[in-house]
Parts: sequence; C-alpha cells; structure tokens
Amino acid sequence: MQDWKHSRARCGKILNIPHRAPKKGYVMPFDSTISALNYDTHAFAQKRSAKELVEMLPKENISSFVDIGAGTGFIALEVQKRFPEAKITLLDRSDKMLQIAKSKIPDATTVNCDAENFDFAPQNFDMAIANLSVQWFKDFELFLKKILNYVKYFAFSVPLKGSFAEYLDIFNDVKIPHLHFYTQDEILHIVRDNAEIVTTKRLLMTKTYPNVIEATRHFRNIGATMPITTETQSKISAVLKSHKAPITLCYDLFLCMTRRKRLTLIHKNKSPSQSK
Repeated sequence: MQDWKHSRARCGKILNIPHRAPKKGYVMPFDSTISALNYDTHAFAQKRSAKELVEMLPKENISSFVDIGAGTGFIALEVQKRFPEAKITLLDRSDKMLQIAKSKIPDATTVNCDAENFDFAPQNFDMAIANLSVQWFKDFELFLKKILNYVKYFAFSVPLKGSFAEYLDIFNDVKIPHLHFYTQDEILHIVRDNAEIVTTKRLLMTKTYPNVIEATRHFRNIGATMPITTETQSKISAVLKSHKAPITLCYDLFLCMTRRKRLTLIHKNKSPSQSK
C-alpha cells in the first residue's frame, strides 16, 4: 500500500450534511474486536496525528494525564517519553484495545468505560488528551465543558467536515447514516466559549486505494464499520462491486491544545473613605 501523502489542496467536495452528531447513540458503530487486532498496522492517520499533537503539549511538567479513547496506547507512549514521571490513565470502551495498551505501558491504569460518562472529579489529572476519538461522542461540546472542570490542559484532534467526502459520496444513494463532522470555524467557536486556545494546527492527509472495497477494508481495520441492515446490505454490495476505480481518502484533521480558562480578578478602586 502507498504511504500517506500530505496535501494542502482541497480533498474531495464538501458534502452538504449536518455537522452535529445525533444525541441518541453513535451513528457509526466502532468495532473494537477487529480494530484491536489490526489497529496499529492500519492507523496511519492516527499515528501521524498523535505525533503532531504531542509536539503541541505544554512545556511545563505534567505529573498525570488521561488518554481518552486510548486505543492501543501509542499516543500515551509518546506522551510518556515527554513526561516520564507522569502517572498515566487510559480510557477506552474496548477491553481488547486496553490489553494491548497495557502491554506497552505496564504501569498505566486502564479503565474500560465510556469517557462521556466517566467521573473525572476525584482523579485530579493535570492533562487530558484525545487523539481522533471525540468524533465518536454524542455531544462534544458538553464533554469539553465537563473535562475542563477537572484538568488544566486538554489536547485533542478531530476530523473536519469534508473528510472522506469522495468515499461518502459513493454511498449517497444508499443513505447510510455516518458521522457528521464540524467545520473548523464551528470547532473554534465551541472551544473559545469554553477554554483558552494555546495553539492549533490543520493536518491534511490523503491515501489512494485501488477501489472502494479496499478503502472500506481500511475503515474496518481501524474499527469504523457501516451500520448494515437487511434493507441496505444488497445496495452496499452493489456499490462495492460497481466502483472499481481508485479512490482517494482524505483525512482533514484539526488539532487543538487548550487550557482551562483562568479567572480574571477585578480590582475595584477604593472609595475616598476607604483610603483614609
């Protein structure tokens, strides 16, 4: 397979789709069993995003951090190199993923849970990091407000609207539900309302596959699978068989380093009577 290519060009046309994920459940199932076996081999974009995100982390010492949607632990391993004394907690919904992560970082604490419902209050983490995981959340804005109550820094990466546009276009007639991504402006608006932005970065990556079947296999190998019903199965099969031309997948990623808003102290002028 070809290596990832980095491009500043627009990758496929932008789809006219809603940007918010529905409140009720995930719209694209994450198959953790498959991804646990294949993730490290196929998660090219996730690995590149992780390296870029680690470079954006604060210079000051971090004594503890939590990796949200830790997967097989490769970003936590990179963060550990920056902060070797830090206590590490890994959250993921997949036990199989966490088992692999634990084998890489034996001293880490692993928690099998849904991060949106995890109680961060008693943990006292300095920092939280989420590498290409918050797009699976039901409500990113609500989670952002929650996590910044309990950590000083929060670093995350997320696909933007327009990612995988060429691929999603092929399945338009099948009307399969899929993840709905924010635009960069929408993400910035949400973050600015709830945090201080330390730094941001835009990362565009493309990879060409021989056909749509191979592109679909890529998504399957990193855990993203289509919600197939008896109604859509035959339509999906027909689409996969009919599109034999090469297809380019585009990851249009937004990376952001934030910190909890600092309190602004208001100094009132003393009255003449007070100054005496």
